[in-house]
Amino acid sequence: MRCVIFGLLCLALTEGLVRVPLVKKKTIMEERGLLKEILKHSQYSSEQGYTEDLTNQDDMGYYGKIGIGTPPQYFYVHFDTGSSTLWVNSIYCKSSACTYHPLFNPSKSSTYHTNNQPFSIKYGTGSVVGIIGYDTITMGELNVTDQKIGLSTSEPGNHFARPLHDGLMGLAFKPNEGTIVDTMIQEGVIDEPVFAFYLSSDSENGSEVVFGGTDPSQYQGQINWVPVQQDSHWQLVFDGFEVNHQATGWCESGCTAITDTGTSLLLCPPQYVDTLHQMLGAQKDQNGNYVFDCSEVSSLPPLTFVMNGAHLHLPASAYVLQEEDSNGYCSSGISQSHEEYRNGLPYWILGDVFLRQFYSVFDQGNARVGFATLA
Repeated sequence: MRCVIFGLLCLALTEGLVRVPLVKKKTIMEERGLLKEILKHSQYSSEQGYTEDLTNQDDMGYYGKIGIGTPPQYFYVHFDTGSSTLWVNSIYCKSSACTYHPLFNPSKSSTYHTNNQPFSIKYGTGSVVGIIGYDTITMGELNVTDQKIGLSTSEPGNHFARPLHDGLMGLAFKPNEGTIVDTMIQEGVIDEPVFAFYLSSDSENGSEVVFGGTDPSQYQGQINWVPVQQDSHWQLVFDGFEVNHQATGWCESGCTAITDTGTSLLLCPPQYVDTLHQMLGAQKDQNGNYVFDCSEVSSLPPLTFVMNGAHLHLPASAYVLQEEDSNGYCSSGISQSHEEYRNGLPYWILGDVFLRQFYSVFDQGNARVGFATLA
């Protein structure tokens, strides 16, 4: 193995594998002179393949550094399997949410071109409006040319004002929408139409997404595969849901879920969220949010998702957010989804609270997702 130091990036090259090491959140803040701002604003507290390492922002979002244009202009973007568009803040953006971010300047890239097609996206939290352009994307040694990107012109609200949120890389299973994985496949820069996530629970280190294959050092045993719906946000059907190894009956005819790295929590169908928290022994705080006694987390029951014959267990340490308030309570990592049913089945969103517990593999070639035990 040889290591090449390039700015903040250390590229560890092995046969067919390129890694971009982690950059700590503190390093990013210092790089941008934002450490003091963290103390002033509460919204700041609290990837045969190519690997893009991710920065974990307080277990509520995972960001990787990418370059856009020629020469590259660098941004930290949220890697999101729940959406399909790659967009970044641009010099055209006049919203206050763009104030603390580097802004992409297309006039400084020799490879940028555009037809000025507009785009507009509304997320579960936040929205963005802008224009579509095309340029080269760099991640470590991986170069993707002529990739469709969105340049923001407006970002209403403050959701995208977070210091690490320079934009978003959509990784949904949407072959006709020009995702970056589709471009990688079309340009032949990855050997397999596969990417995989390891999401660390550490507040700073360890997370990565690998393009073109998997990293066997990150998981053990077999990968448990589950078919997904074509042209979806990695939507699957699972067979059962258990609390403390006892079937709830909620998924007797199946439950549906999307596998979403862009959602921080585990989202339960709204018709079950209160009952689930009662079964787990949660209580509501003065704001109506579910909390647990932090001292009792070790005795709380596990959750089990039965998927294609595999039993995937989620311990209490995963679904209870490990940040204690002044009264000794910890917040629940479970909330309600925005739909009771999808395609006639109870609807879940398997966000980071779920995904941190497994090595998660997204296989576009075989229309499936896989979950493996962490190494």
